[in-house]
Amino acid sequence: MNPNGILPYLYYLNIFCIQPFTNLIAWLAKDILHIVNPSVKFYNGTIDTIFGYLTVLFIFLAAIFGSFIWLVIDRRRPHYRFLYKVLIIVLRYYLAVTWIAYGSMKIIKIQFLSLSPDILLQTYGNSTPKELAWSFMGYSTGYNYFIGLAEYAAGLLLFFRRTTALGNMFGLIILANVLAFDYSFEVNVKLLTTVLMVMSLFLLSKDITRFINFFFLNKTVYPADDPPFRFKKKWNNVMLLIIKYAFIFYIIFFDLRGDIARTKRGAFSTIKQPLYGIYNVTTFIRNRDSIKPLTTDTARWNKLIISSPPGNASVMLMNNSFQHFAFQPDTTKKQILMYAKADTSNRYTFTYFQLKDSVLILRGKWHKDSLEIKFKQIDFNTFPIMNRHFHWLSDRNLNNKK
Repeated sequence: MNPNGILPYLYYLNIFCIQPFTNLIAWLAKDILHIVNPSVKFYNGTIDTIFGYLTVLFIFLAAIFGSFIWLVIDRRRPHYRFLYKVLIIVLRYYLAVTWIAYGSMKIIKIQFLSLSPDILLQTYGNSTPKELAWSFMGYSTGYNYFIGLAEYAAGLLLFFRRTTALGNMFGLIILANVLAFDYSFEVNVKLLTTVLMVMSLFLLSKDITRFINFFFLNKTVYPADDPPFRFKKKWNNVMLLIIKYAFIFYIIFFDLRGDIARTKRGAFSTIKQPLYGIYNVTTFIRNRDSIKPLTTDTARWNKLIISSPPGNASVMLMNNSFQHFAFQPDTTKKQILMYAKADTSNRYTFTYFQLKDSVLILRGKWHKDSLEIKFKQIDFNTFPIMNRHFHWLSDRNLNNKK
């Protein structure tokens, strides 16, 4: 109903419609199909849930049933050319808005964030398929620009009647790649991309004969019989044109502005918080005893990872496991507050000192122990993925490690 939250005020219509609809689906799932807990919501960090698929199935069956009733009641009508034209326009604009939204997120680079310190330390084997895919996409800003501009172009072409076929073909090629990407890497929006593909294929169906003649049969292709929507009065047509271009401007301008704003706050923030980086423990003193770096010690710190978005940090222990914390530095008082997000009752305050040569010292209480930890900051360029950039010439194969 509200593609990517871009269209204004439809959020309130969503709220008005979604709750009764959610309750209906939950009742059908529990009392009719007996396959899902009614407390499961449609969006729970993923839409690929049983509840999500049941929702799409319900919409499909309701559409089929509603169409049958409509045809029985209105059986004397010879055709629905006007309604079909309206449906095509709605699909065009819905897909256009969607492509603009996803293209904008890649151009501004908030969908796939750059590699963060915790990702640099995470092994392939410990990452989920989605995390691996997100790291792949997040590594290259240039590749994000390429895909984002392609999606943007598809969206812009779909806004105009004469370039609809080209825009939809462009979008279909991109969407086929997105669909394979989501299916192959277990990205939890497979249901969404599948529905978008169905929409694109339906939009393609109106020109399918022309495409077959051009690409497969080598026949002459005539212009599409798709006259523009026109009112009888000229001023109405002028007003319609003004509304159309105002809408396109709104989508482009406010979507980009919104994505830029998201880079400055929340989970998509690209602002590096104070002390950002990876710190290797060189000295770990617990209760005035220097603790050796033994891999069997599950309490000794190995590394401190201060990541983005702001407010997050992780401690890597000697057994290479991670503990994640909320992280609130006070650069004026030179203090750090850390606590587990799942247990906010245990809060740990450290005083920190920064010395030359990227040395950091923390002092404070950790559980019942007093800690003094000395760190050496790791230069990101020591990671091959961070110091290898684009080169026209490669005199040796850096990928061959044998």
